[in-house]
Amino acid sequence: MLLDISRALRAPGEEIPFLHRDAIPPQEIFGETVEFSDVLLSGYFSSVDESLRIWGTLRAVAHGHCAGCLKPVDYQVEVPFDETFIRQSRYPQKEETLEEEEEWMYEGSKVELSHLAMTLAVLDLPIRFECGDDCPALSALESEDDFESHACQKDMPDQHPFSALQQLLTKDQEV
Repeated sequence: MLLDISRALRAPGEEIPFLHRDAIPPQEIFGETVEFSDVLLSGYFSSVDESLRIWGTLRAVAHGHCAGCLKPVDYQVEVPFDETFIRQSRYPQKEETLEEEEEWMYEGSKVELSHLAMTLAVLDLPIRFECGDDCPALSALESEDDFESHACQKDMPDQHPFSALQQLLTKDQEV
């Protein structure tokens, strides 16, 4: 969806508030499809010369599944942002450099914010969704991990992951 920025173009330097609803298509992340709803960007935009600054907060709800028990989980996304868009010239005067390819661009009196919203939302997601501290599958995994780590420590109390390095250091000092 497009954000109309014509007011900012007519009044350079003026901070104009906005509320923008958008849609983020389902994203495949680590083999799981994550869906988004209630995507809302709110904040301000301002135009100066050939650049447009947009800042505010992205809010959305991400829908995934618990990594332990696979129950549906909702994650509240709330991300502050402050981005600068550069006006794209109709007649480019020079070849684009790598730096220019990474900039946000706009043309005319409307700005496409869907890609910005998707980028912000995906980067804010947790590594794995969890339904909560009372998840039976995750608590069973944690107690199993605790048992295994204690069992290993009981079997070999003087062994640890860096014991071979410690032995090498000791041998070098004796020489």
